[in-house]
Formats: sequence, C-alpha cells, structure tokens
Amino acid sequence: MILEDVFCKYIKNKIISACPLGDGHINDTFLADTADGRYVVQRVKSTMDIESCLYNYGLYSKVCDEADWFYPVWIRNDEGKFFYTDETGCHWRVYKYIDGEIPAVPTDEDTLYACGQGLAKMHKIFAGIKETPKAVYPHLHDLKTYYDVYLDTLASKEKCEELRDPAIEKIIDVRVEAMLGIKPDSLSVVHGDAKLANILFKDGKVIGFIDFDTIMTGSVLEDIADCIRSCCIENDVLNKKKADRLIKGYKSIMQDDQVIYMDKLPTIFEKICFELGLRYYTDAIAKEKVFKEKYPGYRLARAKSLFSILTFEMRVI
Repeated sequence: MILEDVFCKYIKNKIISACPLGDGHINDTFLADTADGRYVVQRVKSTMDIESCLYNYGLYSKVCDEADWFYPVWIRNDEGKFFYTDETGCHWRVYKYIDGEIPAVPTDEDTLYACGQGLAKMHKIFAGIKETPKAVYPHLHDLKTYYDVYLDTLASKEKCEELRDPAIEKIIDVRVEAMLGIKPDSLSVVHGDAKLANILFKDGKVIGFIDFDTIMTGSVLEDIADCIRSCCIENDVLNKKKADRLIKGYKSIMQDDQVIYMDKLPTIFEKICFELGLRYYTDAIAKEKVFKEKYPGYRLARAKSLFSILTFEMRVI
C-alpha cells in the first residue's frame, strides 16, 4: 500500500501495476504503470544527504538539458518538493520512465564501443559543470576509509565470525599497501558509478545515464575502469579484447579534448576491483549491512569474484 500512497502525492492517476526495477544494490526502485504512461518510483536510504543530492541535481540537469542527454527528470510532489519522506524516515522520488535499453552481460563488441563513446560524451557534458558537486555519499571511492571500516569491523565483537574467509583476508593484507599507494589521475566531475546497468541505449547508441546520486569530483580513469569491470569480465577473468574495444570507443570521442593517462588504467582497474571486493567482504562479515543480499551468501561470493580478478594483464590501445 505504501507505494500507492507515495505515488498519489506526485501523480493523481492510479497505479495499474507495479514491479521491482533494475538491480540496484542499495535503493529500492519500482516501475509503475498508469493510464497515461510509466513512472519510476524510488525509495532511497534515509542516510542519503538529500540537500547535497538536490544541489547536484541542479548542476547536472542543466548541462544534460543543454546537451539533449537523457537522465531521470524528477517530478515535484503536491507540496512542490522533489522528495517525500515517509514515517520511517525513508525518502522517495518519482520520475517519468525513460524509454531506453540497458544491455545485458555478456555484451558484443559494437555495444562496448558505443558504451565507451557514451561514457566519453558524458564526461564532456560534465566538463560544463563549473561548480563543485557535493558529496551525497561521503568517502565514495576513498579506499583508505573503506580499509579503516574493514579494520574496525575485524576488531568488533559484533561481526559474523562464521563468514570470515582467511584466503580473502590474506589477499587484503598482502595487497592493501600497494592499493593505497595508487593515486588518481587529474580530477574532474564524474558519474561515480558508471557501470553498464546505469547506461541507457537506443538503436545501438548511448542516449543517457541513470543513477546520478554518485556524481562527484573524482577520477575519469576510475569511471572508465568501473565501466570495464561491469561489462568486460567473463568467468572472473577480464576479456581484454572487449576492454580494448570500450577504450577505443572512449578515445574516439574524447580525442585530444582532455588528457587521459590511459597507461595508468590497468592499475586503476585493479584498485577498483580491490576496493569493491573490500567493501563487499566487509559488508559480508559486518552485522549491519549496506548492500542487499540478493541470495544467501551473495556478498561473500561477490567479494571472492572481485578479488579473483586482480591478477591480469590489460593491453591499452
């Protein structure tokens, strides 16, 4: 009933049917069908910094509109606000469903080339943002913070001792110093979660992105590396040919407009995998969770998969 109660504060038409949408790891997202179209209804974590989120929306919506770039355009509720807060403290928002496609993995090389082009186009659009985005999720991609949380979790009496994995903890101990020593390339406004599931396609071309809550001042290479991680891994092994295709698509758009130190990409890719693996493992053994458990043992399985990717050689074209 709560979904209908929230929706009527934004749209007066009744919901005909509704179902979960996407594979988000944190927020709860639903697709609602009505007589006059489809809408996305999203419940976000109560810990989200709503004011920072609203500020950032003003930044990226302006440049995306100017570039005819698709993104979730929020709808105001009957109080004139973008967010509705329910009695449990959770925040809700609604936007018109975007008629686009999100490819599934494994993805063909032409789609990956277009993916790289779309990511580069988005970075070009974001270059038009002159102000500094605010941190909706503080310490996003801050490996030192994630490592400190991991150490605190290990030291805590309130942890899932039975889920600890000595092999994973050995990898963390051996690799963490080198990972912490990896410095980002020059900083720009980036998406922050540029995975395939957040990229919208239409007729084989990228037309926009979704899930802009992670927009931040960060590393372009980390955006590229995270995109590669999301769509070029097969059986826990990097498909270098597919990664090269995505990179080639990116470079075809970016060209000389921005200095991208692609020789650093393999190291950044390794850091991204390590960072996300550390987060999933910490979540697996912690009592209080961040990521959703999509099936029993999901968090631990994701951690194992991500750490297994670390040994590889990437050829950057």
